[in-house]
Amino acid sequence: MTTAAEFEELYRATAGELFGYFRRRTGVDAEDLVAEVFTIAWRRRGDLPPEPLRRAWLFGVARKLLIADIRRSARAAAAAEDLATLSPDVADPVSRNAPVVAAALARLSPAEREIIELTEWERLTPAEVAVALGVRAGTARVRLHRARRALAADPELQALLGRRTNQHVDVSHTARLAEIADG
Repeated sequence: MTTAAEFEELYRATAGELFGYFRRRTGVDAEDLVAEVFTIAWRRRGDLPPEPLRRAWLFGVARKLLIADIRRSARAAAAAEDLATLSPDVADPVSRNAPVVAAALARLSPAEREIIELTEWERLTPAEVAVALGVRAGTARVRLHRARRALAADPELQALLGRRTNQHVDVSHTARLAEIADG
């Protein structure tokens, strides 16, 4: 187990390099990502490799965090792009449609609302939701499917989407509408 003094020495020796690593690769707050690297290292200090490999291990953690951050950013950009392609009434989060979506979400059971929020607002994958909820991945996928169907079946939401598309509710649109309710 790494002592606090050894960990502090590791931080002093590598933090600057990790700041540079993140600054060269992304425009996000390098400080937050470096802090996350060392948070993970502190939690796993019993698993740290021997001294000559610790720096490389930290860069491995940094790489994984960077990949996850890039994925999150890409998903957020894709969601923003999807919203921009919707009609102005739907794309505008302060429009008259937001209360309808918020009310539809409020009518879901707490468990259904939570899984919708975790996947659509927090951008967790079904596998990540499974970990967060302490269930198997298959169970999380089934619960998400049922929650999306329940949301899509909401009569006021169907009326809102029906005015926009004049078709049956497409469950993929309910995810985007869920984002609108968050405002």
